[in-house]
Amino acid sequence: METTAYEHTTESRVEPPPIRPMMNYPKSVPGILKIVEVVLCILVLICSSVVYWYHYGGGWVQFVAASAMVTTAILFIFHFFNVFSRLPGPWPFIEFIYYCVYDLLWSIAAIVAAFRAPLHSAIGATAFFTFVALVLYLLDTYFMYRAWKTFHQPGGPAVTTTSTTTTYETRTHVYFMFNFCRQKYLYKERQFLMRLVNHLVSSKLFD
Repeated sequence: METTAYEHTTESRVEPPPIRPMMNYPKSVPGILKIVEVVLCILVLICSSVVYWYHYGGGWVQFVAASAMVTTAILFIFHFFNVFSRLPGPWPFIEFIYYCVYDLLWSIAAIVAAFRAPLHSAIGATAFFTFVALVLYLLDTYFMYRAWKTFHQPGGPAVTTTSTTTTYETRTHVYFMFNFCRQKYLYKERQFLMRLVNHLVSSKLFD
């Protein structure tokens, strides 16, 4: 009896979830932080626009607030509709770098607003909301750092490879028996044909 083993390898991929509204995201901590961040950016823009102090640092504060409002709103929309799962790239790391950059920008804006706060009460309110926004962006940076570390943990179920070994048993003695019978049948048939030919030849000669 002969035994033959064959190995068959299959690869199964875990498909990311489809693009659809994630209704639980606005209730999560990152979702709530982004909503509050956008609101604070709007408050900073309103307070910094009450008086004209563009050349005294107000232009920088408004730029940081406006750009942060737009980009944070885009990130919220992408998370809410689960767009990041369909985009290539290490997005947790990209978001972490984004928040690190805006932590620096908010720090500069808060220092500028606090330095110009004695000029007007609206600038003082701008400084207050700017510092609150800075604290929230720092907190969101911490959550992005945790998400990045979780994303890079080994053992992620991205690709699953399964190896299956199948063993087939071949009954070789059956094959040899069949071959033996076949050769024996052919031998008998050949002997019969030779006898027939000899008989015909003998008959022809005597005739």
